[in-house]
Amino acid sequence: MKRIQHFFNTLQTNWSEDPAARGAAKMTAGAILVAEGLFGVIRSGARRVSRRGRGNNKSVGGILGGIIGIVVGVVFIVVGSAMAPDELPDEVATQGVIADVESSRNSDGDRMYSPVYSFEVDGREYTFGSSMRSSSRPTIGQQVEIAYSASDPRNARRTDGFESKAHWMFIGSGIFVLLMSLVSLAISIALIVFGIILFKSGRADRKAAGETGSFFSDLMSIARRAQSGEIDIDQTAAGQSGSNQGDAPAAP
Repeated sequence: MKRIQHFFNTLQTNWSEDPAARGAAKMTAGAILVAEGLFGVIRSGARRVSRRGRGNNKSVGGILGGIIGIVVGVVFIVVGSAMAPDELPDEVATQGVIADVESSRNSDGDRMYSPVYSFEVDGREYTFGSSMRSSSRPTIGQQVEIAYSASDPRNARRTDGFESKAHWMFIGSGIFVLLMSLVSLAISIALIVFGIILFKSGRADRKAAGETGSFFSDLMSIARRAQSGEIDIDQTAAGQSGSNQGDAPAAP
């Protein structure tokens, strides 16, 4: 991830021996890390300007993106759990067939199909429809696996094919999105914390050089400039691995 690369680039920086130059470089790098923690990956100013003519698509990242991802992951898990078929205490497995096909149209006017299943218990035929619809027409007569309640065969469901696994796809996708979003949120928080520490260190260096300013106004001003593309990140400590910020000697 680009944000993690920017974090490690900053750790490997050879800072200037001049307090004013070192402080300015630390404040800029710290503000960039804070901005990336808040808003997501920030591209360099040159690349940002070159892409303005291709559209204004913006992705949600940073803390807000992590929170939205967590909410989406939880929703997928809840929906998948709601889709899971009820377990039958007296469940019996048998074979059935696709006895009929029901057709309908979706919101776009395209024709959709859903199968109707049939199976026999003690010489009596039972049928039930599917809640799944597809643009592909099912094959009448195709054998399927059925589970039904011995006490009431009208309670039945299909146990093979996509229909029986659809809820696991939602649950699995939700767990994946949730875990990735939690990791992203943790990275965002770590970037913000480290960025503030680095920014404060830079302010201390600038103060030692006789320069002063408001902490939050300076921080947010540089962060906004980085987000808008006014600062070329590739020329900062966050954008260069092992770089010299100022006149610092190379590491031995």
